[in-house]
Amino acid sequence: MADSSWLRQVDALVFRIQQKESVAIQVLYEQTASRVYGIIQRILKVESETEDALQEVYIKVWQQSSQYSGTGTAWGWISVMARHVALDRLRKIQRTKIETTDEPIEVADHIDIIKQHTDRHWLGKCLVALKPETTEAILLSYVEGYSHSEISDKLSKPIGTVKAWIRRGLEELKQCLNH
Repeated sequence: MADSSWLRQVDALVFRIQQKESVAIQVLYEQTASRVYGIIQRILKVESETEDALQEVYIKVWQQSSQYSGTGTAWGWISVMARHVALDRLRKIQRTKIETTDEPIEVADHIDIIKQHTDRHWLGKCLVALKPETTEAILLSYVEGYSHSEISDKLSKPIGTVKAWIRRGLEELKQCLNH
């Protein structure tokens, strides 16, 4: 978790970037790149793609800094941007894989990995406790980067059902993690 002093520094740097101070983007990169890299790496898992996405995030921060309104923290804004960039890249990679192979992406593999490591991963313990279809929908959304409509198509379930599974599953995860 980031401390409040660090968060204030990031806020100030983004304000300076909004003023188009080029040195501010360099300082922001130095102070935040390792954390942004971690966010992206958890989604993409491929170093070369992660590095490209990292650069894309900071280009977007520079180009879109005026879109940060000051509501919430600048770090939160950057984190969401990093997640979106990574998910966009993941979708592009998956579309390319679908075009080159007929093999489906198996969510069961993710569930097995989580089950094997439940002693080391507190999140895994909570995910395994969910109904299998809920776990699958959450993993497809947050690990694989699928949209709700894509999950609906993949699981042959109505989009409302998929959204409900994810919403209830996230509520159950939150309760489990708070215990």
